[in-house]
Amino acid sequence: MSSFSPVPPPEDRVRPIMRVQYARAETLDIIAQPTLARLAQYWLSRRNGAELPLRSSIDPLDIPWALPKLYLVDCVRVDPATAADGGRWRYRYRLAGEEIEAMYHTETRASIRGQWLDDIIPADGVAAVMERWRPLPEQHMVLYMHGMIYRLSHRVARGGRLMLPLCDEPGGPCTSLLGATEYDWADLSKQADIVITQIPAAGLP
Repeated sequence: MSSFSPVPPPEDRVRPIMRVQYARAETLDIIAQPTLARLAQYWLSRRNGAELPLRSSIDPLDIPWALPKLYLVDCVRVDPATAADGGRWRYRYRLAGEEIEAMYHTETRASIRGQWLDDIIPADGVAAVMERWRPLPEQHMVLYMHGMIYRLSHRVARGGRLMLPLCDEPGGPCTSLLGATEYDWADLSKQADIVITQIPAAGLP
């Protein structure tokens, strides 16, 4: 039975200030959370000499230990004039594991499956989040975030988030993202940090 609970400790009620730092790395060895590090190695193993693995090469039967924390997002090209942030992409959640669904459902009483990213984040955060995600499909970046990864109305959690680009054809463009989140509830503070690290897939062994 899973020990996961989407309900935070009762004292977690104040929304802290978040400070964002950006970094660049050339290796996946920086990933601190065990499940995320293991998923990163699995993603590497499915590349078969290519820059990105095929989405069809990701077999849930290979990674049962990660499924509750996983989500799969479609990267959809759009006209820049109609994009949420004036960019070229929208992102739609195709699948989500038990823990991801529970977190989102507790906040909204809805499923995250089928939802567009820019529809589920606060309007004042859309531009920053879309800019953060854009290097994944455009530059084939791996994105690793650690620190405070959830800052909702009455929830604060610290841990890590990993996002891995996938393609539909060998050598083709990124068409989807495989993501996972691993975290624990944290003590509140007035200042909370998050470090966002970009890792080029092209430079990985």
